[in-house]
Amino acid sequence: MRIVLLFLCLSLFILPMYGADTAKETPLSWYGFIRNDFYLDTYKGYNSMNDLFYTFPNYGGKDGTGQDINRQLSANLLSIVTRFGVNYTGPTVLGAQLSGCVEADFAGKPEVYLLRLRKAYVTFRWHRETLLVGQTWHPFGGGEVYPIVPSLNTGAPFRPFSRAPIVRFDHHWKSFTASLSGCYQQQYLSYGPLGASNTYKRDAALPEIVAGIDFTRNGLSLGANLDYNTLKPRVTTTGSDGKIYNAATLQSSLSGMVYAKYAGKKVNLLFQGYLGQNLAHLTLNSGYGISAFDPVRGTEHYTNYNGLYTVFNMTYGTIWRPGILLGYSKNLGTSDPLYKFTNGVNESATIWGSNTGIQHAWRISPFLSYLVSKYQLSLEYELTAANYGTGAFNFENGLYGETHDTFNHGITVIMTCFF
Repeated sequence: MRIVLLFLCLSLFILPMYGADTAKETPLSWYGFIRNDFYLDTYKGYNSMNDLFYTFPNYGGKDGTGQDINRQLSANLLSIVTRFGVNYTGPTVLGAQLSGCVEADFAGKPEVYLLRLRKAYVTFRWHRETLLVGQTWHPFGGGEVYPIVPSLNTGAPFRPFSRAPIVRFDHHWKSFTASLSGCYQQQYLSYGPLGASNTYKRDAALPEIVAGIDFTRNGLSLGANLDYNTLKPRVTTTGSDGKIYNAATLQSSLSGMVYAKYAGKKVNLLFQGYLGQNLAHLTLNSGYGISAFDPVRGTEHYTNYNGLYTVFNMTYGTIWRPGILLGYSKNLGTSDPLYKFTNGVNESATIWGSNTGIQHAWRISPFLSYLVSKYQLSLEYELTAANYGTGAFNFENGLYGETHDTFNHGITVIMTCFF
């Protein structure tokens, strides 16, 4: 809270300094909203922000009567999505129009509600080129192309949800935009021997590379992206002789996406499809595992989990806006067989990631929003299903012989006042 007060006090001090002579050079424009979310779920889930950001039902086995342990009601009312930001338009620098953005909310940590950085970037805009440096939406998710839904998850985990520190260069030509981005990690992290951490990205040194092409004309947008990512899960290994050795093995992944969007006066349509490897840092069920192991020096080699993810979104109207979101994901298994670690009679695989045991999942989410002036009231229903592997584990592809279906019925009521 002291940080918020200090930020506001500084703003009150700075804003009067921009008189008539400097207003065109360095104006600040504030935006944001006050938001309250009430949710009711029937199945405990994999989620964050006090269960407000719901992804999958979390299957935890069965009780003594054969009922799912996590099939139980939960509800809460939260204001932590409340958000504020400031846009900055600066002078001409290096022949480019300078601008920037800083955005924050109060979802830093559960139970504490710390101020959390969402965006902080600077943009240089020339006639046909744009350079962005800082933290904003991850470009592989489609950048600012995302579904129009009331819930905070905006379709995740059936599409990426991530903000990252990036350097992005765009070249604009007529209706086309070609882009190239280099990304690192800060809040949304990859998995490895230390759990979720950006250590593996830092130790790999190389940024995540995203290349894209977009076409926009008369409300229609089409685009495609390619993503190449490299991690270094370990910097050292321990050999059978007890000595420590420097590790040189990297883990690499390749992913692609396509999207089509139409934005009309009343109708909005969006389709996004992703085929990717090890996309857990984008809030998708994915990961990787050890495919080969040398016990002499402890050297590891890795194989990716492959996944298919799709989402469709449609809305209609202006004041009264009904809509629907449909999502589907499928675990396609590992590219190579997983290494069998043997402990006596037991065999196991080493896997790092997020929900790699889910074989497929889907979501149906209709909603209705009422929008007038700077006020919005929304009612949303989410039916999310996840199919978990429970039978014999297949080391050849990382999938399971038997499965168990889980379902969550979620209802969310959201009231938002914009400023």
